[in-house]
Amino acid sequence: MEITNRLLAVSSLVRRGSYIIDVGTDHAYLPIYLIESGIARAALASDVHEGPCESARKHIAECGLSDKIEVRKADGLCGASADGQTDVIIAGMGGALICEILDKADFIKDKNIRLILQPMRNVPDLRKYLLDNGFAIVNEALAAEDERIYEIICAEFCGQKREYTPLSLLLGPKNIENKKENAALFAAFCEKAASALNKKICGMREGGQNASEQEALLSLVLQEKEV
Repeated sequence: MEITNRLLAVSSLVRRGSYIIDVGTDHAYLPIYLIESGIARAALASDVHEGPCESARKHIAECGLSDKIEVRKADGLCGASADGQTDVIIAGMGGALICEILDKADFIKDKNIRLILQPMRNVPDLRKYLLDNGFAIVNEALAAEDERIYEIICAEFCGQKREYTPLSLLLGPKNIENKKENAALFAAFCEKAASALNKKICGMREGGQNASEQEALLSLVLQEKEV
């Protein structure tokens, strides 16, 4: 199974030997890839709609993995549970929706569980939710695909509220820490963040609002880009 750069970046954060819960699985490409690659030992592929579930079952059967990957129609993580070392993947949804899904699943507050999250928008809000609710961000990744840069967050429950800054919420604490590993991609990521901030600042100025906090944040983003 060949997968996109975005899903490759997601899979790079999965722990070897984990049981996978893939929420919003669509065609089950990711769990199939993880099983075929020997990274995951078994998986649950879930989706809220029956159509994607049927598509997932078809692809799984074609790959001969029906005994390794269970497909279930479910809303978010409802009805799901951990099985030893468990990695929960939620990719391709808005940050606010991911927060809602996590908020309804108490079983994820377990040190054996890793969350691998790829939000399409509202990424700083998702980071804030995690850090405010006892999760530590243990790793992050960036992936370039179709002229867009995707952010992937890897978090584990620690039971303690973590501190953060506006810069770390915007760019990601681990992205900043690991920026030299892929300097060109990180610089492009900062450029996109700076462009969005510039647009917001211009709108605030036109509306007569004080944009000093956003201007200070923009300055920090540009400093990170130059580094």
